[in-house]
Amino acid sequence: MNAEAARPLGELVLDRLRAQAAQYGVELVGLNWDVARFNKQRDPATSLDALLAHWVCNGRNIRMTLRPDGHVHAECDLLVDHPARPDYWMDVLTLWGLPPELRCEPSLIKKPD
Repeated sequence: MNAEAARPLGELVLDRLRAQAAQYGVELVGLNWDVARFNKQRDPATSLDALLAHWVCNGRNIRMTLRPDGHVHAECDLLVDHPARPDYWMDVLTLWGLPPELRCEPSLIKKPD
């Protein structure tokens, strides 16, 4: 899979990441497919290449893996306070699944006492 062939799926994932991050007060302005750095990674189990994409947006790292079978995994640095749980930070927003069934959740870190 090359970057152009993966564009529709990649943009779907980016739209979902932007929407989820915005719910936590994080705007990912400038996050778009055209500015990604792309690489490929061989899956040793299948010998097929996954497409890896990486962005830096407003100081946040965003990584996406698009597998040949259609599964996706993406992570976006949030590094913000949790809006409903003041004792926690939200570290990374993770999105995964087989579209259209995508799941998304932040990982939490407890603040020191």
